[in-house]
Amino acid sequence: MPKSNAAIVSKARAMYGKRLTPSDWDNLLNCANVTEAAAYLKSNTEYGTVLGELRDNEVHRGELEALLRAKIVRDTARLGHYDMSMGKGVGRFLIGWMEVQVILHNVIRVEAHQAPNIRSSSNFLAETSRLDIRALEMAEAFDQVLEALEGSVYHKLVLPFRPTDGAFKDFTGLENALYTYLYGLLYDIIEHNSTRTARQQLHQLVDSYVDLENYARILRLKAYYHARESQTRACLLPFGSIPKDKISEMIAADTPKQVTAIMEQTRIGKRTLHLPYDTPDTLESLVRYRDAHKNIFFSSESSVVMLSYVFLMETELQGLIHLIEGLRYQVPKTEIKRLLSPYHFV
Repeated sequence: MPKSNAAIVSKARAMYGKRLTPSDWDNLLNCANVTEAAAYLKSNTEYGTVLGELRDNEVHRGELEALLRAKIVRDTARLGHYDMSMGKGVGRFLIGWMEVQVILHNVIRVEAHQAPNIRSSSNFLAETSRLDIRALEMAEAFDQVLEALEGSVYHKLVLPFRPTDGAFKDFTGLENALYTYLYGLLYDIIEHNSTRTARQQLHQLVDSYVDLENYARILRLKAYYHARESQTRACLLPFGSIPKDKISEMIAADTPKQVTAIMEQTRIGKRTLHLPYDTPDTLESLVRYRDAHKNIFFSSESSVVMLSYVFLMETELQGLIHLIEGLRYQVPKTEIKRLLSPYHFV
């Protein structure tokens, strides 16, 4: 393994070694409320590096979640910057992934007429991104979001969704446009900047994610929105390993049950649908976590290990959010544990 490749692999694995332990999860489950959980994370875990300014007696759930996400943003920015300095490619996707999340978050915030963020997780991204992150965070109107994106590839992607009558209506279309660009970039990186082994491993990791994301979108659109076939197709990511004829059959199916029956005939369906899951979204998270967990220990490809690390920490963050919300709303601990158990956190 080249030294630069080995350095990135070692760095990502060392960072993953600081993840929450089963003992940490047990201690968090035994906290009486969100304030106690925040105090534990601050004093006993790596999340303390981003919770330093949090006052123990004034913990707001939304602020806590934003600060916890700051750790992922910081780690992703560091890995992405390190990767790009080594002349690799996946780092560009990782930085772009964070940028897209910041753009979407601030579009939602602006359209909901919420004030700019005082403490933002994206501050860690500012040193690495070519975007004017501060301007995005301070935007108070959609046009100001566009101004902050001026000169970037995102500007032309976001511009068609500019409200024409004062009301922003097509968030799903905007989200799909940004992620289609982003995953198009990743697939290009996979095909042109990786070894054969890396291509194979990345394809399984990314194809599985895209396939299950498209499956979840089809079910969601069919069950809750009764979308037309053309609307459903426009909301899908144009990537993945599911054959086009199977995608068409799922889109044309009359019921969610029929969609699942068609999915069961595909390679990804046969590999995943037997797993225990509550919703297609949780299945997507579970499969991504399992694939990434295997890769981070057994792959020697820096691109695979980096992407796996970010996926793993995203899953850990989602687990923490489930736990924090459970504590806030006094959900029985047995139910919180049930949500966490598929990932072997508890």
